[in-house]
Amino acid sequence: MSQCPFSASPDTFLSLDRFADGLPRGELNALRDSHRILWQPDAFARRGHWLLFQQQDIDHVLQTPDLFTNTHGPLLEDFPPEILADQQQSMTFMDPPQHRKYRSLVDGAFRPQALRMREPVMRQFAREIIDSVIDRGECEFVNEVAIQLPMRVIFHVLGVRPEDAGTVMKLTNTATLADDPDYAENRHAGFLASMGLMEFGTALAADHRINPRDSMTMEVLEAEIDGEQLTDREFGRFFNNLIIGGTETTRNTLGWAMWEFIHHPDQYAALQADPSLLPGAVEEVLRYRSPVVYLRRTATQDLELAGEKIAKGDKLICLLGSPNRDPALFERPDEFDITRPPNATRRNYRTFGTGPHFCLGINQARLNLEIMLGEIVRRIDNPRIVGKPRHARSIFMDGFKELQLAFDPRPVTLRTDGQPAR
Repeated sequence: MSQCPFSASPDTFLSLDRFADGLPRGELNALRDSHRILWQPDAFARRGHWLLFQQQDIDHVLQTPDLFTNTHGPLLEDFPPEILADQQQSMTFMDPPQHRKYRSLVDGAFRPQALRMREPVMRQFAREIIDSVIDRGECEFVNEVAIQLPMRVIFHVLGVRPEDAGTVMKLTNTATLADDPDYAENRHAGFLASMGLMEFGTALAADHRINPRDSMTMEVLEAEIDGEQLTDREFGRFFNNLIIGGTETTRNTLGWAMWEFIHHPDQYAALQADPSLLPGAVEEVLRYRSPVVYLRRTATQDLELAGEKIAKGDKLICLLGSPNRDPALFERPDEFDITRPPNATRRNYRTFGTGPHFCLGINQARLNLEIMLGEIVRRIDNPRIVGKPRHARSIFMDGFKELQLAFDPRPVTLRTDGQPAR
């Protein structure tokens, strides 16, 4: 059995102390270069878990749900049985074919035509977000900017009332960052917050039935699976999945985008000079700083993988950022370069996973990032970090919880009619 070169340390690779400043990229690269698969102990369940580093192994596990199920969830930690039973009836915990049936209810909301119709209001949101900080010349970027667009967009799509935004985001932060004492007292509080999001979604469904309105929530409630409509509780589970997926990737990616552009001012200037680089810039940040560290699957039977004997019930941890810096897949993998061809980058990175659970809102996430980053580079010059950034305490999400920035408002270019150029 392959053993970890860091085994002399009391910590395993997926330990909170190792991730204090974000994903320990040097260690991950060294592990990938030395291993296809690696067994490590953990304190979360029986025995331990397998780490996977190579693209072909990650793809095999994520694309083969009959051998590697998602019904125990994507986290290394095991859910308490009474909570797991409820979660297993949600889309995120389902395997095909049931997963496909539920996913089909919302596929249409994230197709190109729907995004084109939504784009004007998204651009208005982005302008309002920068308007709120531009005159100050400084902001706390994560909460004042990075989270704002994905939060407003998903609330707009789902018909969440503005006065409920604070409640939903508090529950989301607690559920996704339960290892961080700024958001939760312990991991169990995170599990309970996930249930709280389900309860909110259940109430949202009931409110839509009483007060119908134009939203994806209404569309899902009116749709059918095998001839039956969703109950309020079933929609509540849906809501939990969509809110978490619809906010976290964009928030973390935008935080890392500003970090990298501040450390690569020549590339920020290039993006300001040529907005056609935006798609490539978005893909490069997603490659270089994978915002989701891993996805877990659980073996459904005894089998062999990468020369190792996997036992039924073993946890397999797919480290999504590992292929993203693999020199076999990318030239100069540890260099940040927004001029890489975006299609080639998308083809080889695994930031959004693969297989049946390939990110449902990937096109929405990319558009969120392009619009918000485009508004930033159009209106902000000379961004700089003020003070020490604070990383979220997590081994699942890689991002900042606080990033204080200062900047210079960029002079506004006026059109011939005297209006600001957009």
